[in-house]
Amino acid sequence: MREFVFTVEYERGADEVMDLFIENPDLHSKTMAIHATSESMWRLDRLTGPTEALEAFDEVIKQATRCNGVLGMCGAPVVEWEYEVLSETPNGRIVYSCREEGDGIQSIPHVAAKHIGDGLLMQAERRGAQNQWRLLISDDDTVSEIYEEVKDSLSDGLSLSVQRISEPECWLEESVSADGLPPEQQAALEAAVEFGYYETPRQHTVQEISEELDIPNSTLQYRLTRAEAWLARQFVTGTLGTEVEDRVDPEKLEASA
Repeated sequence: MREFVFTVEYERGADEVMDLFIENPDLHSKTMAIHATSESMWRLDRLTGPTEALEAFDEVIKQATRCNGVLGMCGAPVVEWEYEVLSETPNGRIVYSCREEGDGIQSIPHVAAKHIGDGLLMQAERRGAQNQWRLLISDDDTVSEIYEEVKDSLSDGLSLSVQRISEPECWLEESVSADGLPPEQQAALEAAVEFGYYETPRQHTVQEISEELDIPNSTLQYRLTRAEAWLARQFVTGTLGTEVEDRVDPEKLEASA
């Protein structure tokens, strides 16, 4: 199998939903599952970001699902759209959606389903102006067919770029959800990774990163410390299946022996 990774980039004003991601850099969406046939598409998405941005996203989607003449990805006409928030936190959502499209231009999942058929596996991730897609494909001819049809179907204000056609990298579902991590702490972690803070040897100090980000050193250090503590708790509770709050003090075990 080959992994085909490509990105559709949106200009401001080209798509109302993507405008929210452009205006809110900390807003992030990633599919947990996505399936498509020639008739319909249904998916689960995890969204994380500031509370205000998520509330704005909720409102835009509610309005879109109630309107006639909605256009989906690449300008595809949507004839039916079902949307439901399955779980909600101040900084996260898990949402279900199901859409049917009319005749003519089709959105990316439908194009992929048409060329790949049974066994379609795909992922999507939205951040800023970019909506990135990852497909598992068995042959390069299918890659070319999908690329050409998507490129020819792009509506005004959208552009297409290919990142790679290679051996599959990582298709495992993340064991840690960022729903409970405040956006500023998530951004601090992302910056620390980008600047090589966790490399060995360390490429940049907290002081150097804070200067690049133009925030106080103490603020960045606090956010990193809080984020690291949150990640540690998530690892213990989620990955090891241990509830931190319910762990027994070893001294109490010895006392009761």
